[in-house]
Amino acid sequence: MVVCIHVSNYYSRGYGLGEVSNASYLFSIIINVISRVAVPIFFMISGSLLLDETVLIRKSLKRVWNTLLSLLLWSGIYCIWNYFYRDRVYDFRLIFQEPVKKHLWFLYAIIGMYIVLPFLQNMFKNMQDILMRYFVAMWFFFLTVDYIIALLDLKIAYQIPLVGDSCYLGYFAMGYIVKRTIKKVPIDTKACYIGAVLSLSVVIVLTYICTSLQGEHYDRFFEYRNILIAIASSLIFYDALKNEHHPYKEKTKRVLRFLSRHSFTIYLCHVIFLDIVKLEFSPRSVSAFIGIPLYSAFVFGCSLLFSVIWQSMCNAMKKLVIRHKPI
Repeated sequence: MVVCIHVSNYYSRGYGLGEVSNASYLFSIIINVISRVAVPIFFMISGSLLLDETVLIRKSLKRVWNTLLSLLLWSGIYCIWNYFYRDRVYDFRLIFQEPVKKHLWFLYAIIGMYIVLPFLQNMFKNMQDILMRYFVAMWFFFLTVDYIIALLDLKIAYQIPLVGDSCYLGYFAMGYIVKRTIKKVPIDTKACYIGAVLSLSVVIVLTYICTSLQGEHYDRFFEYRNILIAIASSLIFYDALKNEHHPYKEKTKRVLRFLSRHSFTIYLCHVIFLDIVKLEFSPRSVSAFIGIPLYSAFVFGCSLLFSVIWQSMCNAMKKLVIRHKPI
């Protein structure tokens, strides 16, 4: 879905340049909006799994260290890539100010979660149900207020700690809250997807109307702090978690396990192949109805192949180090 976001983004942003037809633009924002639930669900999956763990500071710090190493390594890779392929120079001193490639922002956000994880684990595991409901109500409320104020080009100078300071922390906590209260708050599958479809449909309609009015792509409704994105993501995650014991066939399980092993590297490396598509294939010359699924499949497939090779090389290097490690 993240690959689909980035491919459809390229089509969406071509609207004001006269490179994309109305039909292609509409298709691109439909795919874009549907795929937007991926990132909030990333955070909710992490929260549902990690907040339920035993509080171990050393384990959390190890996660911080490993993710920081990934950030530094991939920032270095993209610095080299940008210099030789994109003819762009990045000042590495800005590494903690802005990412080399925009998609690496996710690592910055998740590192912050890992740093405060022991506090969050202790707080939420011992939280009463009434306080959880209060947290959910406050988070959705301040998410809405903050987003509406942002649309008016204003800013809240002093955010409410925990519930108003970061939508990503809210998603992280929501993952655990949904998991813990799922049996106490029964929601029908049909209701979940009706709510999600309605929320995302409003985002699509508003985006199309605002784009038509100003003559170029309007992406303010695509933000993850948009309450409609939050509602749709939470409902989809709720239903997925409710049906987590679905009896998959063994072959399907093997495919899911295989993709799961490579998902993080696919996320990190896919922008390399996205750059290749943008510069070598002239994607906007192809209708979005064909281009988005075609180039998304190409980028995903190349990223998966890269991940398999990358993982094999890393495993070979580990074996080599262990073999030559002095006893």
